[in-house]
Amino acid sequence: MDVDLRERTQREGGRGKFSRALEGIAAGHGLSAREAEVFRYLAMGRGSDYIAEKLQVSWNTARTHTHNVYVKLGVHSRQELIDLVDEAVRK
Repeated sequence: MDVDLRERTQREGGRGKFSRALEGIAAGHGLSAREAEVFRYLAMGRGSDYIAEKLQVSWNTARTHTHNVYVKLGVHSRQELIDLVDEAVRK
């Protein structure tokens, strides 16, 4: 699924609805640049192992960033995070 999303985002110059929604949420909740990267992966359904590998950080660091994203967004689960993104995309 993320392959289709990535291709669509690239075709749209990285500025598709999904990207704009993520950027708006990240800015509105004060996410750091690294937290915004982690947020993007989480919104795409990726876990800490994948995030750690892609960002070349330890698993614990990926988990810490994930925790910080959840706290700043005020969500308690991956589903709440995805629901937040879905709502922003629809607007």
